Amino acid sequence: MSIRSRGARMADAELGRHRHVCGLFQGPNDAEGVLLPFVLEGLAHGNRVVHAVKDRDSYLEGLARRIDVSAALESGQLEIRTWDETYLLDGEFSSRRMLALVRHLFREGPSLGFTGTRLIGEMEWALSGAPGADELVDYEAGLDAILARPGAWALCAYDVERHPADRLAEVVAAHQAAVVGGRLGATDAVAPSSTPRQRVLAAASLLFAENGVARTGVDTLIDAAGVAKATFYRHFPSKDALVVAWLKDPRTRWFDGIRAQVESEATAPGDVIPLLFEAVAEWLEDGDFVGCPYLNTAIEVSGTAHPASEPSRSYLAEIGQYLTDSLDRAGHPDAGRLGLEVHALLSGAISLGVANRSSAHVLAARDAAVQLIEGRA
Repeated sequence: MSIRSRGARMADAELGRHRHVCGLFQGPNDAEGVLLPFVLEGLAHGNRVVHAVKDRDSYLEGLARRIDVSAALESGQLEIRTWDETYLLDGEFSSRRMLALVRHLFREGPSLGFTGTRLIGEMEWALSGAPGADELVDYEAGLDAILARPGAWALCAYDVERHPADRLAEVVAAHQAAVVGGRLGATDAVAPSSTPRQRVLAAASLLFAENGVARTGVDTLIDAAGVAKATFYRHFPSKDALVVAWLKDPRTRWFDGIRAQVESEATAPGDVIPLLFEAVAEWLEDGDFVGCPYLNTAIEVSGTAHPASEPSRSYLAEIGQYLTDSLDRAGHPDAGRLGLEVHALLSGAISLGVANRSSAHVLAARDAAVQLIEGRA
C-alpha cells in the first residue's frame, strides 16, 4: 500500500474523542503521507490549520502543488509558523509558554469563524539541545487538558529514526492516540480523564472556565467529553450538579497551586504578599487570561439561587482568609481589615488583567499592596 493511501485513510478516520494524537513516522516522506491529507481534510472541512515547521518556505513550496496557498494564508485558514516562532521562541523551550500559546490558538478559532482548529507540530526541534527541551513530556501531558473541547485536534509528529526509544515511549503515553503506519489507534496509557465522569469533568474544567457556566451547554460538554447523553446524566443529574462538582474539583482550585508556590519561595512572612501577586501574574499569562473561575461564576449567578453560589463564595472567602492569616503572621495588628483591602486589590487586578489580557494590572496591584501594608506598619 502506498504512503498516500495510508495517510488518506487516517485523515478520513473518525477521530472521536482522540484529539491529541502522536504521529510516529519513519522519515519525512512517511510523515508527509499522513500530515498532508490531515491538512487538506481540515481545510476542506472549514477548519483552521496551524502547522509549526522548521522551514516555512520549503513547506509552502510543497503545499502549493496541492492547493491555492495564497488564498488559504490570506483568509487565515492556514497558518504556518516556524519553530523559532513557537516552540523555540527566544532560542529556548518553555512548556508553560507554549501551552499558553496553544490555549490562545484554540480559543480564538471560533471567533475567527472556523469550525475547528487543527494544530500540527513537527517535533524534531526537541533534538536541538535547546534550553528547556527536557520539558517536552510535561508539555505533551498538558495538551490533554487544553484539548477537552469540540473542534480541536493536535497532531504531534515524531521521526522514530531520530528520537530515542525511551523518550518516544514517554511521549506516546502522554497522548490519547497514536498513528503508526497510517493507522490511528488509542494508546495504552491510563490518563487521569480515562473514565466517563473524569472526561466530563475535564471538559467542564476547560469550557466553564473559558466560556462561562451559562454559555456552555450540555450538548457541547457531551461532545467535548466524547460520552453519550445517558452517560452524562448518569454521573451528573443536571448541569447544575456538574457546575458544583467542577467548582469542587482540584483542577479548579487554582489558588492552591499559587499558595504552594509562594510558600516554597518565601523566606520570611513579609515576602508572602508580593510573591503571591507575582505568582498570580504568571498564572494569568499561563492560562491565557481566563481568570478566576470562582469570581467569574459568582458574578454570573449573582442574585439567583444557583447552587454554584455557595462554593464560589466559599472559595473566595478561603482566599481572603489566607491573605488575612499571612498578614497576621507578618505581625500586622489590623490584619483583618488589611486582608480585605489586599483581597480587593487582587480580585480587581485579576478582572482587569482578563479584560485587557495583560498581567501589568496585577503587578501594579502588588506595588499598591506593598505600599498599603508598609503604611500600616
